[in-house]
Amino acid sequence: MRMNGSAPMTVAQIVGEEIRRFVGSELYASIQEAEKYYRNRSDVQRKTNEIAKRSNTKIEHPVLKKLIDQKINYTLSRPFSISSDNTKYSEALNSLFDDVVRQKIKRFGRGAPRQGTGWMIPYIGTGGKLCFMVVPASNIIPFWVDDEHTELDGFIYFRSVVIYEGTNPRSIIKAELWDAAGVQYFDNRASGEFRQDVDMPPNASHFIVNGQGYNWKTPPIVWCKYNDEELPLQYYLKDLIDDINWQTSVTSDVLRDVAKFIWVLKNYAGEDLGEFVDALRKYLAISVESDGGVDIIQPDPKVDSVLDFIDKQRRDAIDMGAGVDTKDPELGSASGKAIYFRYMDLDTDSTNLQNELKAAFLRLKPFWDDYFQIIGLGDFSGSTFEVIFNTDMPVDESEIFKNAQTAKALGVSMRTILSNLPWIKDVDEELKRIADEADEIRLRDEDEIARMAGLNFPAPDGGDLE
Repeated sequence: MRMNGSAPMTVAQIVGEEIRRFVGSELYASIQEAEKYYRNRSDVQRKTNEIAKRSNTKIEHPVLKKLIDQKINYTLSRPFSISSDNTKYSEALNSLFDDVVRQKIKRFGRGAPRQGTGWMIPYIGTGGKLCFMVVPASNIIPFWVDDEHTELDGFIYFRSVVIYEGTNPRSIIKAELWDAAGVQYFDNRASGEFRQDVDMPPNASHFIVNGQGYNWKTPPIVWCKYNDEELPLQYYLKDLIDDINWQTSVTSDVLRDVAKFIWVLKNYAGEDLGEFVDALRKYLAISVESDGGVDIIQPDPKVDSVLDFIDKQRRDAIDMGAGVDTKDPELGSASGKAIYFRYMDLDTDSTNLQNELKAAFLRLKPFWDDYFQIIGLGDFSGSTFEVIFNTDMPVDESEIFKNAQTAKALGVSMRTILSNLPWIKDVDEELKRIADEADEIRLRDEDEIARMAGLNFPAPDGGDLE
């Protein structure tokens, strides 16, 4: 990361070599293949048929996309709540996590099962606001400090862009090398060799505020892993998905190519089979010799066992992918406990993803704390926060109310109860509404008491009331 003048390679050359090695690695290949499968393009596209005029269907089933989207929607389709005991910090966090940022978090989380690791870069936008950019794993080369991959010394972010030389477009690679000391920019427009990008400053700061450059304390990037091996879900389901698509496509070929009827001709009077087909279509009759005739064989392809096998493979893919089989005919009528058991694998996988996202939020904390201090909201570096995800499991809402009432009777704080309700997006805003409603009721009761006290009711005997 830090080179001296006597080094045999320049930083630009090292960046180019790192990109070359990464693009040629098994990790890059697995990321590219996983992305291809998520976009519903599997190895069935390599299927061929050497027999002329025979079908060669290539049917794709978006099994992987359905499983990944199911996981992300289960975890993040309902707004997660983020709050702090420090009211000002809580307000600042909820202001930061608007709908745009929450959508970025959803894309960030999807990157984990989709490509093995999700990556997101915080940066200060042109309007001085803290923004986040979700980047594909295929465009990030991390430099890990430790073998457990828990801390980064820096990273390379590279991407392909098109430039015009005169009227000729040309694709080049732009690369950025980030570490705690700043950022350096490179490209390979000069005959494919990486050199400093002449359009950018040689040693830039992470961000600029009021014309002054600043650096974050650590390289500005956070990550969310799907598993310790940093492998995508596709890696574990590839064979099952390939078999589902292959068996379906081959069966489709059989059904497309098999004739409804096979004609058996005896002493046909015509010259060739083409003439027979034309006559049959035109006249609904054919000519035969005196002792000739026509028999019909009706093929009956047996595909039920194949379809059962394909369905078995589909269910195995959902099982191995820790998903929920929405085609299960008993799912709609299942009891609460039965639904829980059907969702257990998905819920466990979602819990792992939630833990990774919470760890990513902790890594983001120094960046948004610096941002809050820059814009004058205060120093919250000593404050803590809590993130609660509202998973989208089918539940009995009356049971949720009952559990909330039980928790309140046991003395659980209203903040904790509200944090665990699936409809609450901003806990502090809800607490404020509850307090405002309580104030309104109190004032209304006080007005009613005052009104009643001002009335003069006559006693039954004409005297004053005691």
